[in-house]
Amino acid sequence: MRKLIVVTLSLFTLCVVWADTSLSATSSPEKVVTDLYKAHKGKADPLVYPASKKLLGAYFEKGLLSLYLKDQTESKGEVGKVDSDPLYDAQDFDIKDFSIVLVAEQKDSAEVAASFKNMGTAEKIVFSLVNTAQGWRITDIKYSDGRTLKDILK
Repeated sequence: MRKLIVVTLSLFTLCVVWADTSLSATSSPEKVVTDLYKAHKGKADPLVYPASKKLLGAYFEKGLLSLYLKDQTESKGEVGKVDSDPLYDAQDFDIKDFSIVLVAEQKDSAEVAASFKNMGTAEKIVFSLVNTAQGWRITDIKYSDGRTLKDILK
């Protein structure tokens, strides 16, 4: 009887892990961006080193993640190439009227826009995403003035 319970619990655990993994792999582009903004407000901000080493892989694709971590490592705790918050493109912020919308989606790529007012100024930041084996991941961030996060990090 004890073996049966152990086997049943083990199978149940495997099913839960598999279901959780498959859900994250089919996550929508909007959800990835929304979750990143939510995580950014939490205790373990995924954009801050060293937490970014563990957490950003759930949001950034490998190329962008590599560039971002390289900048953080090379800056040794000082301001690196990214001199403002990459999610708001600002050093100081008072965010109002925040919204996230899907701009375009194809099979393997998508664009999601985050729109908000920061200190009274309307801002729009566009996230480019790719659909990887792990699910949707951000491949670049484009700011209102035409700059992109990848260009800044190169």
